[in-house]
Amino acid sequence: MAEAAFTDEAIADRAAFCARIAAGLSEWGAGDEHAVQRAVERLLVERSDAELALLRKRLAESATWGFHPHDPTARAISRLAHTFVLLPSSRLDGAENLAVASRRPVFLVANHLSYVDANVLDALLVGAGQRAVADQLTVLVGPKVYMQPVRRLASLCFGAIKIPQSQSRASGEAVMPRREVAQLAMQTLESVAERYSAGDHVLIFNEGTRSRTGAMQRMLAASARYFEVKGAVIVPLGLWSTEKLVPLDSEKVRPAEVQARAGSPVDAAELFARAAGRRPVFADALGFLIADLLPPEYRGEYGHAAPALAAARAAASSGAR
Repeated sequence: MAEAAFTDEAIADRAAFCARIAAGLSEWGAGDEHAVQRAVERLLVERSDAELALLRKRLAESATWGFHPHDPTARAISRLAHTFVLLPSSRLDGAENLAVASRRPVFLVANHLSYVDANVLDALLVGAGQRAVADQLTVLVGPKVYMQPVRRLASLCFGAIKIPQSQSRASGEAVMPRREVAQLAMQTLESVAERYSAGDHVLIFNEGTRSRTGAMQRMLAASARYFEVKGAVIVPLGLWSTEKLVPLDSEKVRPAEVQARAGSPVDAAELFARAAGRRPVFADALGFLIADLLPPEYRGEYGHAAPALAAARAAASSGAR
């Protein structure tokens, strides 16, 4: 989305603001600009000038490390945008496994295929009657999310914790000194624990970066630390076809059918026990729990039980409840 969509001049005139938002969404791939503009105008008719000004201000700011709350206007725009690009057959199966989230916070763990994955999951949750879960999402996001306006807008759909990308997966501007990454990693752990304790459902993509092939990569062993919160419950999510919605070499979307499946909730302490307390085994067990929800071509590293992953496969096979 062009930077011009968020200038002070655009905010000063509501019609101009709606037109520029619509132009940006249309350029992104949401469809005919005039049809999108009419939908945006209907959506924002009850938003105050102050709310629109706040959204522009937040989009223009450089995001610091740590937690950032959602913006209600951005959330509404994101959900509207996905009605244009998700084909009607898109769906979330296994929504009954999210019943636990009505009683307590949960960790949601998913495979990662595109930069819109969290927003797609938000839209699918709403479509599956799980708006309460979607409204309490906090997502761990890397620094690249804040490098373009359309991604910054997307990140404001939910609570977001800006984190450094793992040194083993970082590239380009996301590469940082190892000591700084280590310091920020401790801050991230504190932020995750705080949001979980506050009642948020924390969504984590444990691969650390989106897949370049569609097939799952190994889970980052260090990601196991996020789940060492007392009483943590995990719901695995398998997601597929978002790489068709947003091809790897493009920032623009192409309308597509996207599907997700929620697995049975897992008690993190029990899974750690089955993994004999070993973080790498725990992380790989989560990989198997996610892969088991996916079509075979998306399972990648977890499509078969290699000898090196036997302990993780055993932990995953007995860890669901």
